Amino acid sequence: MRFLRIDIYILQRVAFPLIAAVGVAMAALLLERLIRLLDLFANRGGPINIIFKMLANLVPHYLGIALPAALFVGVLFAAMRLSGDSELDAMRASGISLRRLMYPVMALTIILVMLSGYVIGFLQPHTRWAYRALVHLVVETAWDSAIERGAFFSGFGGKTILIGDISDGGRKLSQIFVKEVDEDGRDVVITAEDGQLDRSGDLSLELTLRNGVRTEILPGTEEARSVEFNQLKLPMESAAPEPFRSRGEKESELDLLELFVAYLKPPPELDIEDIQAEINSRLVRILSILFLPLLAMPVGISSRRTSKGMRLMVGVMFLVGYFQILQFGRDMISSEIAGPFLVLWVPFLIYAAGTSWLFYLANSKPGADPLAHVFEALTDASTWVSGQLRRRFGRTRAEPAE
Repeated sequence: MRFLRIDIYILQRVAFPLIAAVGVAMAALLLERLIRLLDLFANRGGPINIIFKMLANLVPHYLGIALPAALFVGVLFAAMRLSGDSELDAMRASGISLRRLMYPVMALTIILVMLSGYVIGFLQPHTRWAYRALVHLVVETAWDSAIERGAFFSGFGGKTILIGDISDGGRKLSQIFVKEVDEDGRDVVITAEDGQLDRSGDLSLELTLRNGVRTEILPGTEEARSVEFNQLKLPMESAAPEPFRSRGEKESELDLLELFVAYLKPPPELDIEDIQAEINSRLVRILSILFLPLLAMPVGISSRRTSKGMRLMVGVMFLVGYFQILQFGRDMISSEIAGPFLVLWVPFLIYAAGTSWLFYLANSKPGADPLAHVFEALTDASTWVSGQLRRRFGRTRAEPAE
């Protein structure tokens, strides 16, 4: 199909709100996760580059959420703009049907379906495991999970350590005693009033001691040498944490090809119901994107009596509700309550048939709006509710004045 100038124009109308919606959604979702990660690192400690690695591994997960929503919003805003500016009426009067206008939109949708298929089916499982591995590394290398105040501990490179008090998530220390044997066989005893524990880029520990004394005892003698210091940096060669489990011990960490192999020959650590639920859930989520423009276009060109905000709100509520139904269906399959056809594919078929029927009515009957009565009823209901609230709260505010 050769793209005409009208196709480029339609794509521009859709692309701008789509890109904006992806940017806003990704920024909001990543910012919310960043706040939680900062809270984790405030308690555990760690270099800032680990936070960026964790956020990078979360991008595919949130992209799988943002892309369908952004496509819906992009087509919806384009339809509202074309309808509100009477451009859609002019195009139809010149002989261009709504189905013809959807050609470039569906071409873009197919590209996004393939992109979402790669993200949801193959990229998300690997980055999900990588994120969990980083969380494991941060948690398992935490200082305060390895040492207790007022007790001797010898798990950091042969050093025997005694800490009088620990604060600030295990980073600020006081009344410090450290004993070790250096490379020349000398006993080294270090005492300090306070210190601070920091992490390097590879999460190794370094203890900075302040206001203390370092004493060396020569082997085979009773001779000792003491040196006072204001600051001393002491590497803490902690024992390496247990390695994180291998990828694939959870079905959500397997890509689609690996899931099909696991379905044919289930590994002992996975249940066949969980594998079946994961396969069907991903396929339904990917295919559902294909029908989003068929819903967004009829909603966007609905009656002009209704506000744009009402149309957007109803469309988003439908979208959220549908994907919540899919998530509920996935949980039912995992719990062996129902099969995938009943709780995933039946809702998908109803959704696909319903959106296709709405688009057929909008295309076959120019000027007729299948959702007009729905939006008008919602608008009248919201107007009535807001009027009741204004009268109620307005009367409540006026009573003290009387």
